Amino acid sequence: MARLQIAPDLSLDVVDQGEGPLVILIAGGFMDMDQWAPVADALSDSNRVVRYDQRGIGESDQPTEGYTVDQFAQDALNLIRTLDAGPAVLIGNSLGGTVAMAAAFLDPELVRGIVTCATSAGPTGPPTPPETMQHMMRGAQLPVAQAAAAMMDILFATDFIDEHPDVLDAAVEKRSKGAPMIATLGPLQSALIFDPIERLKTLEAPMRVLHGEEDALILPDHAQLLADAAGAEAKLISDAGHALVVEQSEAVAEALTIFLSEL
Repeated sequence: MARLQIAPDLSLDVVDQGEGPLVILIAGGFMDMDQWAPVADALSDSNRVVRYDQRGIGESDQPTEGYTVDQFAQDALNLIRTLDAGPAVLIGNSLGGTVAMAAAFLDPELVRGIVTCATSAGPTGPPTPPETMQHMMRGAQLPVAQAAAAMMDILFATDFIDEHPDVLDAAVEKRSKGAPMIATLGPLQSALIFDPIERLKTLEAPMRVLHGEEDALILPDHAQLLADAAGAEAKLISDAGHALVVEQSEAVAEALTIFLSEL
């Protein structure tokens, strides 16, 4: 792990492994870069794989502003420029997938491919079920550790987190570093109004869409909406919820390996 200054006022914690074409893994709003560790290990056999904690997470800088999808996208692009190894394939989970699309819209020359995982198609997609929203709202009022535990039923479709409690403990520790509340609420609010559909229709970079078959937060129909707009392929991962990159990391790594080999 290393600290990398990607802008005059922002440094991020980064893990850089492997050699080859650049692949950047972008975490979702409720998780950090550690969610990608098994996938990164698998992909780094033939790629340079970089994952990072976004602003406001863990030891990355925690500014008091700038927590929008477009700012997160600029951070990803600045990371590519700092590494001086682009263009990159951007692979994002949930909010990270939204950030990957936004980065491609902002600077297509730096992005040679996109994969979204458990990512929203925006306002045109089916809404989150009311019972899920109520569960989330109740959890948001709890301390970090209790809120994270309360979210597990929404994020996971299997007993993964019961069998691997260390994953939850590590995520809670990073979220307990004293980040401003806007670090969580800002990007999620920004993502709610982010509408990629029309811009995806003119996207030139190849794209692949992955989604958990049992995702209760972002319903699986979002995957096909994204894929149809981009002229891409959507793949549903069985026995997986919103946290599919953690819950079914082998299946996700296999799908990503296939996509990368086709570029």
